[in-house]
Amino acid sequence: MKKIFMVAVATILMQAGFAQINKGQWLAGGNIAFNTQKTGDHKSNSFEFAPDAGYFFIDNFAGGLRFSVTTSKSEFNNVESKYRTTMISPFVRYYFLPAAQKVNVFADASYGFGSTKYDDDDAQSNSGFAFAAGPAIFLSPNTALEITLGYTSFKPEDADDRTNNFRVGVGFQVHLGNGKK
Repeated sequence: MKKIFMVAVATILMQAGFAQINKGQWLAGGNIAFNTQKTGDHKSNSFEFAPDAGYFFIDNFAGGLRFSVTTSKSEFNNVESKYRTTMISPFVRYYFLPAAQKVNVFADASYGFGSTKYDDDDAQSNSGFAFAAGPAIFLSPNTALEITLGYTSFKPEDADDRTNNFRVGVGFQVHLGNGKK
């Protein structure tokens, strides 16, 4: 009896369709990314946590707001330094395949403003942009696992150079609401 019930529930859920990316729906989630690099005597590690929330203004196209926190540790000639970057970024996201797909492909772009605090120094204002793309794998009709390949670039206001990174990230998005079907 229990097996029949589980099959019935699974069938109903499958009928609801995957990829809830229709006009009028919300998405909430975020991603994490880790970066490590070594060049000669210079080593650095960073970890980013970036929750976000958005709204589908039209089918397949959402806009929203993302808050990111990145902590980094760098070592050069046995001298260690740490910094923390926080940014708030409006973003846009487009899903390329129809809503009935279990796996969809998306592109995401954002431009943000924030601050970077190095060791015990005062925080410096910064701004930057990010692009990411990858598959959204819908584990259920409303929950997607995302794997992204991206590029970020930001510049503290008093710095001479930009900080540029290629990165791989992983995240989840929950799609909410009863947008148009």
